[in-house]
Amino acid sequence: QGQWTGVAMAGHDHELTELLGLLQDQKPEVRRLAAEAVLSQTEDTDFLDFCKREPRKCARPLLRLAEKAELDSAEAVAKGGYGGRGSSEKSEKIAAAQAMSTLAAGVASLKSLVNLSAVPALAEELVALNAPKRLTEALRAGWLEGRAEMAHWYAMLLANVSTSKKGQEALCGDEGMLKFLVAAYLTKPRLPPRDGYEDPLLWLGAILVNVLVLPEGRKLLAAKSQELEMLFREMSDRARRADMVSAAKNVCLDMECHEVVTETDLMLHMARFLCPWEKMDAESRAALPGALRESLEKEGATLTGDLAVRSAAAACGMGLCRSLKGREYLRSFVQVFRSWMQEETDATVKDQLDVIMPAVLLSEDELKVEQEKLAEQNSQAA
Repeated sequence: QGQWTGVAMAGHDHELTELLGLLQDQKPEVRRLAAEAVLSQTEDTDFLDFCKREPRKCARPLLRLAEKAELDSAEAVAKGGYGGRGSSEKSEKIAAAQAMSTLAAGVASLKSLVNLSAVPALAEELVALNAPKRLTEALRAGWLEGRAEMAHWYAMLLANVSTSKKGQEALCGDEGMLKFLVAAYLTKPRLPPRDGYEDPLLWLGAILVNVLVLPEGRKLLAAKSQELEMLFREMSDRARRADMVSAAKNVCLDMECHEVVTETDLMLHMARFLCPWEKMDAESRAALPGALRESLEKEGATLTGDLAVRSAAAACGMGLCRSLKGREYLRSFVQVFRSWMQEETDATVKDQLDVIMPAVLLSEDELKVEQEKLAEQNSQAA
């Protein structure tokens, strides 16, 4: 029975290899049909097993097909039409149909890679194929030429690839590439919605979160307060908030970044979704610093119901509490933490706030006395 299973597997592998080979066929329509057939199998367990065994056979042709779609679109723009200037109506229609097939094949290949990049072996193979740089270059080329039909798929795929350490290292290894992704994420006006996605570049935020896990990423993206501040301002967008608070968390947990962080308005941005303004009495509101109180009164504030955001924000506070610079910064926002704590319902976040509150309420001398008492109690218990 094992022998027959092996034969069946070999036969199935051969069929899949042939299908993947069609992704490089000379005919655009064949490539499109092959790409759509691959996409239809990306949730099939047998196909996923094949990808684990043969990641390069899957990743390479799909990546090349996506690049070809981008190149063909660029050539059509350069020629002034699908068939080129001076071409007949018939040849123009044929060229347009081929271009549409190529674009559809490119979209299907990117969708397939987005799904398949959840397989660690294939994600690592994409890094080995220099996919982070190749995908970013394709995104940049379309961006500069006013074409961004596949931008959201590029962003999703790059986000998936950046979840692994190798992917993060690849992105950190090219400062220009990383800075372009940041610029694309921050650019206003944003790309228009497409394929049902309101913010096509939303997933670039996840890339920044993942890159900031590494010290190299923090050196590139968190070296200047002005650059960090631009990222923190994205917290005002509810869809981007979770990523940007997580990015802030990765920076705040690094004490070497505290001096830069404390030069930003991080806590002012977070106060808008951590401070339960409507539930605060006049005395509590009066305890807020004047500029913060005026800002919250003008723009409004409420405690977000998003637990992931509250947890990441609490982790930011925990991280900043570890340094003198961080504690001094947080003390201006003690009333925000106090009011937040009164309304917090999650036990884990409450525990985090229990750590933050003494650090921001007590002076450094008082904090030192409390730490010495705690150390003595621990030694006696031991």
